[in-house]
Order: sequence, then C-alpha cells, then structure tokens
Amino acid sequence: MAETPRIGIIANPSKEGGAELLRDLLERFGNVGIETRLEAETAGLLGRADGFSLVELADQVDLLVVLGGDGTILWVLRQLGEKIIPIAAINTGSLGFLTCATAEESDRLVTALATGQYQQIDRLLLAGELIQGGEVTASFVALNEVSLCRGVDSRVIHVAAHINERLANRYSGDGLILATPTGSTAYSLSAGGPLVQPGANVFVLTPICPHTLANRPLVIDAASRVIFAVPSQRDDLAFSVDGQLVAKISAEATISLRQAPFCLSLVSLPEQDFYGVLHQKMGWTGTLRET
Repeated sequence: MAETPRIGIIANPSKEGGAELLRDLLERFGNVGIETRLEAETAGLLGRADGFSLVELADQVDLLVVLGGDGTILWVLRQLGEKIIPIAAINTGSLGFLTCATAEESDRLVTALATGQYQQIDRLLLAGELIQGGEVTASFVALNEVSLCRGVDSRVIHVAAHINERLANRYSGDGLILATPTGSTAYSLSAGGPLVQPGANVFVLTPICPHTLANRPLVIDAASRVIFAVPSQRDDLAFSVDGQLVAKISAEATISLRQAPFCLSLVSLPEQDFYGVLHQKMGWTGTLRET
C-alpha cells in the first residue's frame, strides 16, 4: 500500500473530451480531499492561468496523472528525462498498453490513489548516444525501443551489433531494433520479436526483414553494453527513438546503448497484470476451452 501522493495532471489537448474528463477528475479528487496542480497547457483547457511548466510541476508533486495514450506518456518522458516521476495514465487514445484506466474507469483510479490501493511497476529504460565523426551528436532515453531502418529508398542496409565488446552478428535487411520489455509489445513485436514480461531485466535485439533466416530475435541481459556499428551506406538510414526520428545517417556512425540509470514507474490498479493487458489489448483468448 502506498501513501496518498500529491497529484499533478497533464492532459493531451488534442484528445477529444479532455476538458470534460479533466473537470470530472478535479471534482473527484476534491471530493476525497486531494489537492491537484495542473500543467500550464492543461490548465488552459479550462481557461485557467494557474498552471505550471512540466518541469515545475514534476518538482512539486509525487505523481503525474496523464490523460492521453501511450504517445502522451512517451512525450512526458522525453520532456522530463531523468527527472521523470511516477505516472498514472488514463487512456483517451487508441491502444493504451501503458495506461491503467479508461475515462470510464477514472473514478476507480481516484479511489485507488486516495486509499493507497495501487501498485507502482518500474519499467526499464534504454539510454544511449549517437556518435558521428568522433563526436556525440545526440543523447537519448527510450521506453520502448531504438531502431535503425532504411530510409526512403528500398536498398538493403547493413549494421553490426556488438554486445559487451564482442561481435554478436552482422545484419542485412530493412533494419534493426533494440527493445525494452515494455517495447516488446510495440515495433519489435511487429517485426517478429517475442513478448517479454515488463519486469524482466532484458533487452530484445530484433532484425527487421533480415535477408537470411538465420538472423532471429535475440534476448540479452539488460546489463549488457550494446553497440550498433554502422558502416557508410549508399542511402540515408533513419535512426529513431520511440518512433521519433533522431537523425538520418549516411556516413559511418556508432550507436552506443545501455540500461538507463533510472526507470519509469507506472501505476497499475490491484486487479491488473501483464496477462490481463494482453487479453484485453491483443484479444488473447487461447484455443482450448475451459472445462
């Protein structure tokens, strides 16, 4: 059981019904004696001018209630980086693998936060640098994955993966993904990677459309240091972090990857677990009938 946290609220302004849900949440939190603070743009949805910047808000509260989908959570993580604090997300988006409640279930979340009847599950993060010409040109943190893919043209790309200073494999194909357990249900899954329990301390190295059947997904210890060694290519490669383009690469480059020294803590309700999410979000029903 957790203590009742100080609550900050962030709403994705592009989601329909956000203002109505926000008003309802503020009333519900007020009814149970929980004071809330709003992010500036979120406050603007209600015509209020008493909001805070995201960084200021994170410094003043214990937990962020995010109204949006998985993309909104990723945006918050990108903005806060190592200053990230626990998040309880209400799904107003499409899929919502990382959220703990729907808008219709928001009353249950308020009750859980007020009574301490909730769990916080730490999600492993990836950290790394893109090195070009001997200089670090980008530093990043990823919740789902990093990916190196072909650009506009359809030519094969080539990349070597080194794990703990040992050559693991050379890949030719459409690209290569390094995913966290959280990201195992995202891009990596679409490329044929395995599903991984969120608490597993591993990464998944998944080739995208490899040009040999011998190149299969590889599960590695999250304590590993991973290097993507990128030789010069005929065409630009797209390097992305959590679906966001970081750089186009054509010359020789190195991508250095490791487990981040901090994690993202996501709130879940007591009856929720990984398998229930798979049943709900992926339609897992099995092939055998219960007797």
